[in-house]
Amino acid sequence: MNLPDLDATPLRYRLLGISALEVFFGLSAGLCATVEAEADLADLARYFEHIRYPGLPAWDALIPRGERDVLVRTDAGSNGHDHPLLQFSWDPARRAFHDPHDLYPLLKEARLRLRNGGSVPGVLEPVPVPGLMPLEAALLCARFPFIPEGTIDAWIPDTVLPPEFHRLLLSGILTGSYASRGLEILMESGYIPAVLPELALMDETDHSKEGHPEGNVWRHTVETLDYRKTADLRTSLALLLHDSGKPFADTRGERRFNRHAEIGAEMAGKILRRVGFPETVIQDVRWLIRFHMIPGALDILPDHRRDPVMASPLFPLLLEVYRCDLSSTYRGPEGYYRACRVYRRYLKRHRSSGSWARQDEEHRKKLKLYVD
Repeated sequence: MNLPDLDATPLRYRLLGISALEVFFGLSAGLCATVEAEADLADLARYFEHIRYPGLPAWDALIPRGERDVLVRTDAGSNGHDHPLLQFSWDPARRAFHDPHDLYPLLKEARLRLRNGGSVPGVLEPVPVPGLMPLEAALLCARFPFIPEGTIDAWIPDTVLPPEFHRLLLSGILTGSYASRGLEILMESGYIPAVLPELALMDETDHSKEGHPEGNVWRHTVETLDYRKTADLRTSLALLLHDSGKPFADTRGERRFNRHAEIGAEMAGKILRRVGFPETVIQDVRWLIRFHMIPGALDILPDHRRDPVMASPLFPLLLEVYRCDLSSTYRGPEGYYRACRVYRRYLKRHRSSGSWARQDEEHRKKLKLYVD
């Protein structure tokens, strides 16, 4: 895994921590690359016009690259306080790992488990990962097959952390294959009650046992992430927040959580802005939450209600949110299959129209992946 923007400069760099571990495990690169560069801030500013200095602990600069950011630590910025796993590095020029703390045996064992099909957090045996701070533990355990032995220390709230810190942390956890484990650590450590108190209320809101075997709203939410086909950021954020309106919803007739989708969409906008997500991501996530109940009713809604929703390029992602939501209940998958059949009929009717003729390759990939 190389970084073309850095490769085009004479600066030497190493992929550090999370990014180096992605190389070691043969995983796709995450939304944020972590890099140690043999440079100072003046060197970085000379080569990168849009570089930012967000004031993140242990990182000197952030280089935006589309939807993927590069966090850079310079030689002068290294503080030496990282956990050994986060000091593991990969030198792309020499194609060699640097393992200053002799972690190879632990990493090799975890990689072997991963290759032997350990894709579900519950089937992995605990791996001793001593000395991890809670947020480090959450990020590492969300992305790699590490389940630390022992209890998780409490997180000490830090009011000076910028929104960028929370955005990068949540993005890294939610786009990990083991996101549910990372979120559990955030809840256990006190991070969610302190930073995302709206989500902490979900852990105090019970679900009907007839429809939700997993228990309360938080337990249901965390479980939905285990059913994702991919770790898409927008889908994952929508799953995290899709029921965030339930603690604030009123009961009306047989509807215990009346208008929870609308309430959750508004709440998601406030939460995601507070922790630094861009407006384009926020609007997509709000749409997915606002309409996450629609796929279950496609076969009974009139055309004027359902067609505008199915016309959105986001609708394949909405079907994925619905499938994951449905999978974390007693109900079977038939509702999802039924929604896919309705959507396919809609596509067939509108395929020759100008709007569908202009759909890009990315949308066609989503159709293939998310529409049964």
